[in-house]
Amino acid sequence: MKKVKVTSTTQLSEMIEVSKEDGPNYPLLSFVGFDVRNPNQINPTKANYPRKTERSKGNVDVLIASTFGQRWATKSWPLSIFVGKSKEEELFDRRHTLTAIKENKFPLAPAALYERKKTGNIFLDNLKESSVLTLSGLYVNGTDGTVNSVRDDYVNVVKLVIEENNLPLTKEVVCELLSVTGVEERYSYRPTITSIVNAIMDKKTKSTKVFNTTKEEQKEWISSNSSFGNNNYSSVDGVAVRSKVLDSQFTYRYAGDILKWAFQSWVKSERIRVLVYSNAEHESQIEAERTEITQVMEEVFSGPINFFSQKISSIFGKMITLPKVSISDLPLEIWAMPQIEGEEKAIQLV
Repeated sequence: MKKVKVTSTTQLSEMIEVSKEDGPNYPLLSFVGFDVRNPNQINPTKANYPRKTERSKGNVDVLIASTFGQRWATKSWPLSIFVGKSKEEELFDRRHTLTAIKENKFPLAPAALYERKKTGNIFLDNLKESSVLTLSGLYVNGTDGTVNSVRDDYVNVVKLVIEENNLPLTKEVVCELLSVTGVEERYSYRPTITSIVNAIMDKKTKSTKVFNTTKEEQKEWISSNSSFGNNNYSSVDGVAVRSKVLDSQFTYRYAGDILKWAFQSWVKSERIRVLVYSNAEHESQIEAERTEITQVMEEVFSGPINFFSQKISSIFGKMITLPKVSISDLPLEIWAMPQIEGEEKAIQLV
């Protein structure tokens, strides 16, 4: 590969023979252009490094040798520098290269400049700048065709970003963050990605992003919200109110209980409002239990109806048309108690 000796008079066009398309297509950053920088004036990002590993001396030694004599490979990608809103600059990738060229006393070095990209995704656009640089550093390590990034790098970085941005530990959040790390390009074997998601969502310790998980908290919330209650009627609108603690071990039984209450209210021409809440200590489990109770209720409600309809149809064909009945016809509301950070009011599930 052709190498160009770098001096203070070297033109950028002589130093590099690459275009924007040759570099990483960062999901969270936009390419601004190429320029040159004095290596001694380049500041590595104060954000956490893309990978939670110490610098490899072997890698640096190789780079020092390859750039000896102040030579730059014309097909080598320049230093990646982020330009912030106030025009401050931070090196967020190729920090080993920066160390090497400082060792070899480069007067100038080619740089690829980037700025924050507006993705249109509110969640991603609201991430802290330091998190964007951390995720972008991991992205290039995952998509450069090497094995620089490993499973634990994705686990550590996503956990770090969730903590740094005070995000809830849910599968939706984890998958959204992983989508901009290059993990799909790094691992084509889907079970590996699934194992990364599971490791990030490890529930061995109680999450700091949940509340109303103790009996005392739950009792206090119900008593201070008169639209809900236990086995009585709301003082707000007179609707019958019930409550149910979610537990994945008893979902079918609890789904049957709620449907029984709904049918009893139907017979009495009443409406019923059911409040559900969880004792789980992680937001992912709370979300899963909310989803599961509604899905199982639909299954329990629709199963016998579908079986009966198919039986009648097989006997009488088109001679008899049965009325269509859905769970939405029941005089039933199901609400979830606010238990995940960011939730301020009860959330209606059904």
